[in-house]
Amino acid sequence: MPLVTTTIGALFVMRRGQSGPPLVCIHGAGGSARHWGLLLEPLAAVAQVYAVDLPGHGRSPAADGPITIAHYAQAISALHTALGLPPAIVLGHSMGGAIALQLAVDAPQMVAGLGLVGSAARLRVAPALLTGLAGDATARHEAITMLVHWLFSPAADPALIAEAAAEYAALDPAILLADLQACDGFDLRPQLAAIRCPALVVTGTDDKLTPPKLGAELAAGLGVEHHLLANVGHMPMLETPSQLSQRLRSWIKALAEEESLA
Repeated sequence: MPLVTTTIGALFVMRRGQSGPPLVCIHGAGGSARHWGLLLEPLAAVAQVYAVDLPGHGRSPAADGPITIAHYAQAISALHTALGLPPAIVLGHSMGGAIALQLAVDAPQMVAGLGLVGSAARLRVAPALLTGLAGDATARHEAITMLVHWLFSPAADPALIAEAAAEYAALDPAILLADLQACDGFDLRPQLAAIRCPALVVTGTDDKLTPPKLGAELAAGLGVEHHLLANVGHMPMLETPSQLSQRLRSWIKALAEEESLA
């Protein structure tokens, strides 16, 4: 599935799977649908998977309007409508989890379940990171180096870290900065109790950006169990895709059986 025309502009979508509930995958700040790549085929065994590049990311052109979590949630809502989907399971990583939460508040009729990976109800960003990305080329390089260091567990494959460093260095720094500013302004804690759909919260024990205490706070606010992945950082889709996909598949299968989504 190439570009999908929506009311907010075109969005690039990677599609896998022919049966099961619809599963919309949303990447994190400065990322793309590629971050879900190792999970697409395993998840396609239990769901119809739609991994989207947010506006201005990956192969999706930029859209008009501000870069905020609420605006990104509107983009996912527009995609859901354009695809003609029934209520979908929305799987979000980091900022993508914030977008999924916002969608569950703004358009609950579209959301059958929330999969929240390395995310939180409040996403504060280190001031040094924001200041560095707003600075000159040297400051931006130092900030990206800091960010990449925080993304992974000390046990992560060095090749993953090198690949991430190259990926983030190639990004439009304005997009990454705007994403992180959007995260920094996000706080949905007062509204968590209004979210009634089933949810899964997964956090790596070595996550420095959304540490386990924030995952626990999110899970408690949603009234669900908090699942920890041992010796994993902020990027479990890349660090331990088999372990994460197994956890997600089990949850999706159980949810589909309970809710008759398939």
